[in-house]
Amino acid sequence: MGAMPLAATRKLCRVGLIAVLTTAICALALLDSTPRLPDPPLDSPPTPGGEPPGTRSIVAYSWARRLALDYRPSKECDSNGTYGRALLNAFELPSAKWLETIPGRLFLYSGHLDLRVAGYPSLRVIGVKRGPLATSSLFCTVWYEREGSTRSMSVEALVSRIWLDEWGGNVDNYTGILVSCQLPLDSMRVSRVYVGAEPCHENPSQSIAISPNAAEAKRNRQFTLCIKGLDFDEDISEKLVAFIELHRILGAKLFYFYVFNVHKNVLKVLKLYEKSRLVKSFNLTLPGDLPNEKNSRRRFLAENIWTKRRMELVPYNHCFYENLHRSEFIVPIDIDEAIVPARRASWVQLLLDEKRKLGKTFKDFASYSVRNAYFFPELQNKTLGGSSNLLKSSGKSLLGNPDYLDTVRTASISPEGDSVKSFISTRRALTVHNHYALTTLDPSTRRAHHLDPRDALKHHHRACDNKLLDCDLLMEDTEVDQSVLRFADQLRNRMKLVLALSSLDLQ
Repeated sequence: MGAMPLAATRKLCRVGLIAVLTTAICALALLDSTPRLPDPPLDSPPTPGGEPPGTRSIVAYSWARRLALDYRPSKECDSNGTYGRALLNAFELPSAKWLETIPGRLFLYSGHLDLRVAGYPSLRVIGVKRGPLATSSLFCTVWYEREGSTRSMSVEALVSRIWLDEWGGNVDNYTGILVSCQLPLDSMRVSRVYVGAEPCHENPSQSIAISPNAAEAKRNRQFTLCIKGLDFDEDISEKLVAFIELHRILGAKLFYFYVFNVHKNVLKVLKLYEKSRLVKSFNLTLPGDLPNEKNSRRRFLAENIWTKRRMELVPYNHCFYENLHRSEFIVPIDIDEAIVPARRASWVQLLLDEKRKLGKTFKDFASYSVRNAYFFPELQNKTLGGSSNLLKSSGKSLLGNPDYLDTVRTASISPEGDSVKSFISTRRALTVHNHYALTTLDPSTRRAHHLDPRDALKHHHRACDNKLLDCDLLMEDTEVDQSVLRFADQLRNRMKLVLALSSLDLQ
């Protein structure tokens, strides 16, 4: 038998090494297993001056009252029983993921089943509206299965902005919205939804699919990370590996990456992690007439910062609702950030401590926020108290000195609510912001509880920008923070494994 051609040999080696990488990352995933958070101990009897008797009943009544006022009756559509399964499955949204239902005004992104409130099942549709809508009411047309046939029903939609009025904005701006469509039964097997100006939309092929299996899903993950639209020409693949592996050490089980435009090596890293089911990545575009050519989009978002901020909330809320019944917490975070416990080895242990402190009032909050400290790269070349950051080396590779292992930070810590990042509860939030829960499912739930900065800080690794920060003042007072060094050896070993195998030219 003749020798195997060189090209075929190379291809076989690549396939084999990819399999090795996938196996290795899966093995690391097993090592990452952490215990679930137990319920906190029961509180002691109420003390004088505590919560007045009956307060909980009043709050529960108020919520039930609001749910009753929000209720909208549904109606069956005339064309019931005429839809074939092939027709319902015929249309798939392109990677852009926008369905325009009111020309130039309403754009749908995704639909999700929400079964958190017993007796009040809802579909949550994430979308964007531009300016005021011409109609005073929107309607949801929902397709579902009953007795072997596909039927449709219509219900008036409840619409809330994924934004706060006090943040302002031009009336004609693009703004994210959450559309709630109430369902009559918990057991309905819904498949698709359309939101528009008229009830009983007749074309199911012009609709969006509902994320499946919410009823059967279990919250078997503690933490899912949500990373907004990546848009870099630079090769940040090594930094991305460091970001993923550090957060896996801390407790993250799944990463949702939204991608505008990135270097081919970054895509390679994302695809390798996707093979091990540790990462899900989504192509991201802007809706309507907003620019989507790379350079035009970058210029537009740089010049229209508030539109940029509003559009960032769409993927964060998509990530939240995708993990609504599968993760306990989602964490919106940027790739230059890391939430680092000061003394504990993981986020599970950090939040367990907080549950013990707060008792059952832990469940009164929709998010648990960690305050911000800057680890400016400009500081890492300085010495403090005769010591320096010994981890820095001269090579081009980040393997020995990822930014996440920097140890000199500003002594000043951002105040509560400013630049925080949060563990957001999928049980108690309704919409999310990049810093904390924006609105809550139960109106009596408080939006955010801030952890003591002595217990955890968000390490922010970014260059100081004088346009946004008083850099001279911030860098006057610095201190050494070595809390992350507990993870240094483990992080480097993980990076070494992944980078050694992912350095292949897979094209």
